[in-house]
Amino acid sequence: MQSLARLSPPVQVFSEAAIRHNIGVLEYSRTCQAAATGMASGILGLTGIPGFVFYFVIVMIQTLIWEVKAGFEWHDYFMSRTISVTHSLISGLFTYILFWVFLYGMVHVY
Repeated sequence: MQSLARLSPPVQVFSEAAIRHNIGVLEYSRTCQAAATGMASGILGLTGIPGFVFYFVIVMIQTLIWEVKAGFEWHDYFMSRTISVTHSLISGLFTYILFWVFLYGMVHVY
């Protein structure tokens, strides 16, 4: 019996409240990052594909910062590693476009 216990992988237990909190923090920071990045790209005058590339580069930098802050121990905070990249990606993109277009119009059009 002891040999079976050694062969079985350890059971991971997650707190639902902690996971919800961590995802909420990711969503809040992604929204703030998208707004700030949209303002920066609008002021810089980025248009078209370079503007979208700018957003996705900043998202990857933010994901790297989250990984470093977590000590590359993502499994202590989330059930999947892809959550830090994909969570709020599209809603963040909409926020980014909103601020990008607004600031571009305010600075470069009017």
